[in-house]
Amino acid sequence: MSHAPDAMQIDHVGTAPSVDLTACDIVRCSPGEVMTDLRPGDIILIRGPGWLGWLIRLAARMRYRNDDRRYAHWSHAALVLSAKGHLLEVHALGVGMCGVEKYRHRDFHYVRLDLSDRDRSKAVRYGYSCLGQRYGLAGFLLLGLSVALGDRFKVPDRGQQGCVALIVRALQQAGVTFDRAPPDMMPADLAKRFGVLP
Repeated sequence: MSHAPDAMQIDHVGTAPSVDLTACDIVRCSPGEVMTDLRPGDIILIRGPGWLGWLIRLAARMRYRNDDRRYAHWSHAALVLSAKGHLLEVHALGVGMCGVEKYRHRDFHYVRLDLSDRDRSKAVRYGYSCLGQRYGLAGFLLLGLSVALGDRFKVPDRGQQGCVALIVRALQQAGVTFDRAPPDMMPADLAKRFGVLP
């Protein structure tokens, strides 16, 4: 990282108790810090500003109660595509690439997943295949409604991309499993899955 060593907090999440879970290391990056040792296939969780970030965190707080509410800290996620800092993310215009520098002034957590090079390649290849796809606004709205109603229905999977749905589908290519289907997930679900705390 390009900052003083004492400014970085590294939390290690030990080996998961079952094959189903993926062990990971978590690096917290405060505003002003940028990761320099990125690995393709890893993810970042971002706390985004503005009304949309607030709305996503509110929905996550509706889904997660008590101690689990801390997972609602994040409102966006991205997949690392290259060691040079290329990220894949979904925004209003659809699936696109950006550099990790975009989040230099935001609070984010870098999640180093314990994946083989082959599995990383599968996740990244899937990510590249999605470039240019449209944003799944209908899925986003249905997810909000589902959460508001206490997750009483599953969001239909029409293959549309949201920031977390895209990452989940990419990681499924790498053999990572999740309790929820891609369109039913939000950043808090990724945080809980990998044990990422603010």
